[in-house]
Amino acid sequence: MAEAAVSFLLQNLKDLGIHIHSLHRDANKELQGLNDDLELLQAKLKDAAAAINVSCEAEFRVRENRIRKVVYDAEDLIDDYATQELAIGKWLRWEFRKIDLAAKLKGFRNEIKSILEDKFLSKSSSATSTRSDDPITKKRQTAPLTDKIVVGFEDEIEKLIANVRNDDAPGVQVISITGMAGLGKTTVAWKIFRDPLIEHDFPTRIWIAVSQEYKERKIYLDILKNFTSQDFSNMAYQELVNKSKDYLSQVKFLLVVDDVWTNGAWEDIKRALPMTKGSGKVLMTSRHEAVANYAMTHELPPHRLRYLDEEESWELLQYEVYGNKTGWPSDSETIGFKISEKCGGLPLAIVVIGGILKEKIDPPESRKAEWEVVSESTQKYIWEDDKEETMKKIITLSYDTVPYSLRDCLLYFGVYPNNMEICVWNLTRLWIAEGFIKEKDRSKQSLEEVAVEILKELIRRNLVMVDKRNHRGEVKTCRVHDMIREFCKNKANDEKLFQLISKPSEQEPFSPSVDKVREFHRISIHSHAVDFLEKKPKGPHTRSFLCFSKHDINVPQSTLKSIVDAFERLRILEVTLIKFPIYHIKLAKLNHLRYISLAAGDNFKSLPEPIAFLWSLQTIVIDTSHLTFEIKADVGELRRLRHVKTKAGIVFSGRMKDKSNDYLQTLNSLSAESCKDGEVLSKTPNLQTLGVCGDLTSLVDSTCFKNLKCLTKMKMIKVSERPLDGFLADANFPPRLKILTLSGTNLEWGYMSTLGRLSRLEVLKLKDNAFKGDEWKVSLVEFRKLQYLHIDRSNLLMWIVEDGSLPELAALFLNNCERLRAVPPSLAKTLQTLEMGLVTRSAKQSAERMREEKRTRNWGELKLKIAPGT
Repeated sequence: MAEAAVSFLLQNLKDLGIHIHSLHRDANKELQGLNDDLELLQAKLKDAAAAINVSCEAEFRVRENRIRKVVYDAEDLIDDYATQELAIGKWLRWEFRKIDLAAKLKGFRNEIKSILEDKFLSKSSSATSTRSDDPITKKRQTAPLTDKIVVGFEDEIEKLIANVRNDDAPGVQVISITGMAGLGKTTVAWKIFRDPLIEHDFPTRIWIAVSQEYKERKIYLDILKNFTSQDFSNMAYQELVNKSKDYLSQVKFLLVVDDVWTNGAWEDIKRALPMTKGSGKVLMTSRHEAVANYAMTHELPPHRLRYLDEEESWELLQYEVYGNKTGWPSDSETIGFKISEKCGGLPLAIVVIGGILKEKIDPPESRKAEWEVVSESTQKYIWEDDKEETMKKIITLSYDTVPYSLRDCLLYFGVYPNNMEICVWNLTRLWIAEGFIKEKDRSKQSLEEVAVEILKELIRRNLVMVDKRNHRGEVKTCRVHDMIREFCKNKANDEKLFQLISKPSEQEPFSPSVDKVREFHRISIHSHAVDFLEKKPKGPHTRSFLCFSKHDINVPQSTLKSIVDAFERLRILEVTLIKFPIYHIKLAKLNHLRYISLAAGDNFKSLPEPIAFLWSLQTIVIDTSHLTFEIKADVGELRRLRHVKTKAGIVFSGRMKDKSNDYLQTLNSLSAESCKDGEVLSKTPNLQTLGVCGDLTSLVDSTCFKNLKCLTKMKMIKVSERPLDGFLADANFPPRLKILTLSGTNLEWGYMSTLGRLSRLEVLKLKDNAFKGDEWKVSLVEFRKLQYLHIDRSNLLMWIVEDGSLPELAALFLNNCERLRAVPPSLAKTLQTLEMGLVTRSAKQSAERMREEKRTRNWGELKLKIAPGT
């Protein structure tokens, strides 16, 4: 939305004042005036956006596009002057240009004043708003996010489960579910996948999301990770295929392949299947019946999913809005039934409409009238004879209820490929770098926390789906339905928010054509990225370049230079799937970069000192196979840097000055070498997440972590052979630590008592022989707040837990504990989830006894998951 662009420019003006104050004092009057005008425009836009209705939205959109154009042009001017002065820093040259700057700023002010005088905006902003100014913090009456309830299809699911369980036919059998988008194929497949009878019959169950733009290697890697924690990411393609087939041939498996689009995609999946020798089933979903027929085996035809009937539609709507069938107010039942009826039996349509109605529950006195408006809208814009058109109209209706402050965040999902699993950490940092996230007045929430709240709100509105959660219930990955993604892509194009560049095949041209690039503010490309760059595009106004390729791309040395030459004003460079062989000096010329994510090749081992010129940089993500990665810039010079994320141990080798970085929150893999003298950590007092890897023996007597008052998450990985005797003898851990991971440390179990005294510790992960020895005894005074414990690869034999110990432990993960005799029975009362892989038969039996004890004593259900081969 235009208001987000105005907010971003206001922040730029603030940054300009901080960084080059002494260089622009003669233009100060115009800069201050521009700031005042923009603040007034921002307030008017916010009020107008909250007050407009569907009938005047087109007019409002015309004004928004005009505002966005003025703001983008002003942005270019401000950024160019900031770049020149920071790079040159010569007073004489500033004197030569200052009059020109002042004159251009005055021109922008005149345009903004003209917009402010627009009668339409004035009229809209003075109208009474019906939208909530703060949709995120508004009190909710609905339940927290849970797994979706499946309504209808009981008969379909029962029949499909019978087909999956049928063992009459030899070899691998394919069962297919077909139907249009939004009909519920994935939901039905998930219900089957989680059915207790299926879980009993198939010890190995694997779920693969395929979609239109899939990666063959990822399919095989996703299969393999269900059998082993070994990293196969660098294995050759054919070896991956063979390895997948070998593992699958040894077990009875159910493989769900969701959203298969083409015969070619099925062939790629089939290569990994032991079709004649195996003892498994494949459950496929596809909207294309021809694909399902192509994959058919054993004369079992595809199952064509039906639409919901009227009663099922009404029941599903009740669950979506109130979470049950009894909460619906009696005075609005006729309205509700009429709305559900107009959804044409499409579950996705009902779910999205439910998201609209949920927003209008409060206040109760206006609820019926608000729902009447929704009912009228469904009558006016939706018809049943065209199901796909029905779905599009319902998504539009839902979008119209989304507050303007959230719309850019929602539309941004359109930059991703269909059905892509999206990392929430990266997504929220991209939102921040794009300027979509604003700090709340009188709130202590960070930008990152606000971004997560926005994501939760979009999930609550049934527009975004949760894909994976972490052990604390937080959303790790998410995705959007491909119909919603298509809407986001098209709407963003109309709003000029971003442009997707596509090339259907080698023979066809890019669409839009490469020469049109100069018109676009943000660009996303999913294929043929190297071909695109070789055509030397020129995007003088392009601020974001995102590449999400189907395959990892190895590129020539000149490619990074080509990107810089093409897009000189970039703020976002998301090219993780492009592997750059070396660093190119021109990267430091992208002075406005806020977010950079790329893959480093064999000779790309460092970021040189000029990276400090990137004075707006917030997030660095480096995908590299090197053990260490060097950053030669002073961390204090990178004044806006908030996050550095890479698997390699970061070595800060630049000359450290007196400046500190108060913004830095994440250093997820710092080398022990850069920790030992405490200099880097002393300059980053507000770190919240820290990883340390390398020779940890140098930190045995160090107190470098003790003063990190904000640190809540810490990971330590030892990669040397030297013993760590005494490493945990003194409790030198930060006082607020909540999450701790230790890997490869080979400490004696006796040292666990030190960790047990960390009063706020909630999550503990012990990996790759973090501790060694036969026995671990947990006393009553240790780990009083621990909620999640993960032990992977340990030679532990006896684990003794006193009654009453670990009083809050709810989740336990045990893997590669091939000597452990039993899970301590004293954990039964609090434990809710237990996952096991490669453990002894006696440990497995103790877990099953624990589950029965919980049932017998009415302590709740234990979710027990035991991996294949255990």
